[in-house]
Amino acid sequence: MRRLRTLALLGILLQPGNAVWGAMDAACQSADSTRTLLDMYQEARLRTEAQNIFLRRGLRAAPLPPDRIPWVSESVREQMAVFHALRYSEPSPLVHSVRPISASEIGVFEETFGSAQWAYIGSNERIPVDTMLTRRLRAMLEAYFGPPTSTVIEQIGAGETISEYIQFEYRFALNDTIPVIVVDVNGPFERGVVTMTDRKYRDLLPKLKHALLHPVMEKAVHAPYADYYYVSALESWFLTGFDGERFFLEGIPPPDMEQGRPSFDMKSDH
Repeated sequence: MRRLRTLALLGILLQPGNAVWGAMDAACQSADSTRTLLDMYQEARLRTEAQNIFLRRGLRAAPLPPDRIPWVSESVREQMAVFHALRYSEPSPLVHSVRPISASEIGVFEETFGSAQWAYIGSNERIPVDTMLTRRLRAMLEAYFGPPTSTVIEQIGAGETISEYIQFEYRFALNDTIPVIVVDVNGPFERGVVTMTDRKYRDLLPKLKHALLHPVMEKAVHAPYADYYYVSALESWFLTGFDGERFFLEGIPPPDMEQGRPSFDMKSDH
């Protein structure tokens, strides 16, 4: 009962128009006025300070030197690079050494790799080494490796039949253990070369070809040379080569093989 009387008394005191209610409302208005005055004072003070700065320095503030803020991505990139290097180390090169075989070393090459069962890859891709004219590639091989291991002259001496004559043949020992042979496809009338190796390295043949011939293509230097070539379908002999200025291809009578390999100055002047 006492609690109900207390609540009723409070209700009467807090009715609008009551003196207590008026006092509370005045107090609230006074607090709002105080906050409004404080805001106005702060705004005026800031405006005055800004005007003083503009009077001293003009309308432009002097630029400050830039501060370098480290990016999180930089540290992440460095950490990923270290992780990648540890997990995926660079593979060692497939070919460490290339040794061209000279004509006088054919016997040693045959003795060392005589049991090889040859697998080959031709000019199957649209890459420079496969699309370049063979006569141009022959000049680049001459400049990079020197004279070929074998030509028609050596093939006749080895008893090859005339239908099997090729223009040139380069033999190599890669890493001293991998035999590779590079031969022309159809003499000076074709593009690219045929690359061969032992069948046990067949899966590596495209990479071996690239490792061997890519440096030749990058250097891109042509050296003078001359070769005999026989076209069995025409039963005709040709002299082909590069004289340092132009490539040539001339029909000739059957050459005297006892004179050895031809020279590029044997071509006719016309």
